[in-house]
Amino acid sequence: MSTTGIIVEFNPFHNGHAAHILETKQRTGCKHVIAVMSGNFVQRGEPAIYDKWQRTKMALNQGVDIVIEIPMPYVISGADYFARASVKLLEATGIVDTLSFGSESGNLDEIKAAAEVLAKESPLYKEVLRKKLDAGLSFAAAKGAALTECLDEVSDGLLTKPNNGLAIEYCKALKLLGSTMQVMTTHRTPGGPSATKIRKELAAQGTVVTLDDFSHIFKYLLYTNEKAVANLGEGLGNRLRRLCGEFSKISDLLQAAKTKRYTYTRLQRAVLGMVLGVSSQDMDKYDSHGGVQYIRVLGFRKDAAGLVGEITRRATLPVITTGADIDKILQGGNLAAKMLANELIAGDIYRVASGESGGQHSERKLGVVVC
Repeated sequence: MSTTGIIVEFNPFHNGHAAHILETKQRTGCKHVIAVMSGNFVQRGEPAIYDKWQRTKMALNQGVDIVIEIPMPYVISGADYFARASVKLLEATGIVDTLSFGSESGNLDEIKAAAEVLAKESPLYKEVLRKKLDAGLSFAAAKGAALTECLDEVSDGLLTKPNNGLAIEYCKALKLLGSTMQVMTTHRTPGGPSATKIRKELAAQGTVVTLDDFSHIFKYLLYTNEKAVANLGEGLGNRLRRLCGEFSKISDLLQAAKTKRYTYTRLQRAVLGMVLGVSSQDMDKYDSHGGVQYIRVLGFRKDAAGLVGEITRRATLPVITTGADIDKILQGGNLAAKMLANELIAGDIYRVASGESGGQHSERKLGVVVC
């Protein structure tokens, strides 16, 4: 069985995503495409503009056979976490033989070379990284500087373009996991409206969910939850508290709070971590116990129902397709139960911020999307 995996957010789905799926099918000759996708929150530290169910339907209508959810804690915790969880999910299905991702570089050899450096973390890499962090650079900037020192050649944009960065992290995750998955990259070139532009236009119309819709929830926690503030670390919680009274919106607060080290995106992730109840201690515990704890299917095409059954038979993690599966994991009292409960709560919070109705853990009753 030839099955290719892709790692996506579809926030929202656009022509570039359709082109990636089409080229992936043409170049691999695969029979099926499985997407692992962010849920109601995305990697930039923002709520998705449309909920996971709407975006799952978009994906299935555009040629994806199965959509699997990337657990929320790994989505909002940075590119390395995001990549590790995504690759682990694809590997754990037991049926994916190729990973396809887009990159601005389009050069798989240089992407793999950078991934090799990150996986090995040589003494030179660690030394340069430490020096740059001590100099006040953000982690992303310090990592880029350390990679530059360790690579023989660095093409323009390899270490600064967002899709290149994720591509490197995917290859690093594959290597550390010892995966036998093959990889391919499609060359992402400018053209057509970007997802960022589309999001800005939709936000201006006031029809989608934005981080500012969580402003009241965040300010309440900032004023009342000492543990959550302490989890922000390094005085960041107190800094946000000092500034909070001057701004009504999260976006304005973070613009005022950002520094060279605390980039706007990093601050967004910190805010979401606080709102959604995810701490660095949680991530350490998940990572020390294998990372993602289950495979949650959000939707599938009718003609791929047999593929879902194949995953259920071959997967190395519990597979969730029904409310009964959810209940079984929640009753386990283990890390899988904690991760899934956190996901359901995140769904409740997203719904509250977006003004939708529904009771506690109401997404449990929605079932998977079938197209």
